Amino acid sequence: MVHHRSGFLKNAEDFKRDREMESKTVEETNNTPGASETLGINIYHKMMEEIQDYAIILLNKEGTIISWNLGAEKIKGYKEGEIIGKNFRIFYLQNDQDNKLPEKLIKEAVDSGRATHEGWRVRKDGTRFWGSITITALHDDERQIIGFVKVTRDLSDKKLAEEKVKQYAADLEVRNRELEQFVYIASHDLQEPMRKIQTFIQLYEKSADDPDMAKKYLDKINSSAHRMGSMIKAILNYSRVTSYEEEYVITDLNEVLELVKIDLELVLKEKAAEITSDHLPVIKSISIQMHQLFSNLIGNSLKFSAEAPVIRISSSFLSPGKSIAFDIPDQLVPFVELKFEDNGIGFDDQCVSQIFTMFRRLHTGQNYPGTGIGLALCKKIVENHHGFIKASSEAGNGAIFSVYLPVEQ
Repeated sequence: MVHHRSGFLKNAEDFKRDREMESKTVEETNNTPGASETLGINIYHKMMEEIQDYAIILLNKEGTIISWNLGAEKIKGYKEGEIIGKNFRIFYLQNDQDNKLPEKLIKEAVDSGRATHEGWRVRKDGTRFWGSITITALHDDERQIIGFVKVTRDLSDKKLAEEKVKQYAADLEVRNRELEQFVYIASHDLQEPMRKIQTFIQLYEKSADDPDMAKKYLDKINSSAHRMGSMIKAILNYSRVTSYEEEYVITDLNEVLELVKIDLELVLKEKAAEITSDHLPVIKSISIQMHQLFSNLIGNSLKFSAEAPVIRISSSFLSPGKSIAFDIPDQLVPFVELKFEDNGIGFDDQCVSQIFTMFRRLHTGQNYPGTGIGLALCKKIVENHHGFIKASSEAGNGAIFSVYLPVEQ
């Protein structure tokens, strides 16, 4: 026991002596001219390397990356050895590169000392993040530019929260517009068949002694009631069209088209209609709503025809970033374009703004019966799928309905 105790004391004394010598060495080092500056620089570099909430990158005058910290690796996905020597343009969307955004930010930093910007950036794996960046110019003693420090913060969560609020506001605006339409329907469209029913009941009561006239008025009452029932059913169908993510499935649009043809078999034969189609794509969608979309668009072409209907359905694939005639910022997902072309009576192109509105019919119900809700339903279905629909036509020269849907949701 004594032997072990003396050994322990010896080791403790050695440890104490070593610590004293170490402290003395540090003190002498710190008292050496320039040592404190060197130590401060080392601590600064160590701090920059270890910070993980911010990407801190050192660029040379040309924007080439010459320094990379752990935060940059965490946010952007590249390891230091993979990115050093590459230009910082690599982090920008292709559209931003084409518009020379990186160069504009460098120029702003040169002219003003610093540049700030927020926007979508690209990680190594191709995914996007919303980055808030600051580029600060570095100068030598003669105030000449020697490089830049670029600091990036990932604000994707904040951006997505803002987008959700914006989407909620947009949805609320849509709901308000729909409510206005329902008010219009209740005060106008549904009132008309109700007024007819009331009028014909009065006439029926006055002609009770004339069986032929009584039957005539009963037929008109029945027709008006049927019209009102159709309108109410159409409104219910419209109000039930919603977007439920869990209902999205892989949908072969060729199968959808064949099922619609079966549903419309009688009217296709009656009108001697011809439907031709490309091989249509497979997309992720709410399958039953795709059936409604095809049925309404094809049914519309069959209804508004003055001769044997010829309906042509074509499709094309639009890669990310390709314009689809709508203002879609940072379109990074592929879309499919579906075109429904017919040889029908068409409509004046100035009426395009009305054609997707509920019960805004461009042709009289006497010649072309219907509820006036089919195209409004199509628009709602397409928007449920985060897509777009447009129409173009000339009176007497048929119509084209173009549908744009993302391939995956």
